[in-house]
Amino acid sequence: MIRVRDVAKSYGARAALRGVSFEVREGERVALVGPNGSGKTTLLRSLLGLVDYTGQITIAGHDAIRAHAAAQTHVAYVPQRAPALPVPVNEIVRFWVGERGGKSEDLGACCAAFGLDLTSVWTQRFPALSGGMQQKLLAAMAIATECPILLLDEPTANLDPRARAEFFAMLGRREPAPTLVLSSHRLDEVSHLVDRVIVLTDGEIAFDDAVDRFLADDTLARAVGLEASSVLPFRRCS
Repeated sequence: MIRVRDVAKSYGARAALRGVSFEVREGERVALVGPNGSGKTTLLRSLLGLVDYTGQITIAGHDAIRAHAAAQTHVAYVPQRAPALPVPVNEIVRFWVGERGGKSEDLGACCAAFGLDLTSVWTQRFPALSGGMQQKLLAAMAIATECPILLLDEPTANLDPRARAEFFAMLGRREPAPTLVLSSHRLDEVSHLVDRVIVLTDGEIAFDDAVDRFLADDTLARAVGLEASSVLPFRRCS
């Protein structure tokens, strides 16, 4: 479903990714973790074809850059920071309906589950919404899109506890189960959803194995910026 081969990316003299290679099979759920500056967001943006890089990335068999439109029809994305879209909410929703073929009623129901009344912000400009409201709308758009791949970059960073819990509950209920790549500093929240953990440090893969093996290694958890107390008590649900 996702294939990454020897991908490298630099910003000036700083190497953000250094020869990264891995594959994600259809239906697999992967947590992408690592300290700040390890390359997680750059990797996700590379998967989306939003930055140039060396190496090759294919999404459902399509090159992420050379066949960008075809690749991205398979992907829904929640960014770490909401883009400053200078348009009203209703225009964003209409664009989403037109591009994704979804229904505004379904999106409204998803927003409501997160605690956002879509009709109350319908004519407001997106940048005027609070950070939490922006994130709820973007998360709802990803969840309500019937794409087989979800790329999530710290998707709950601005969500309140109720919305955060509902977001992960909706992910767990999605049928068919999507292929998931989730960047997070809060593995305790998502360990029950993922099969596998990829650890990035200094733009390189330092660990790629089953989530249970990662959770059992408190030294590794601390090394990538996760407190042992926030990881070790949690075990993947059967």
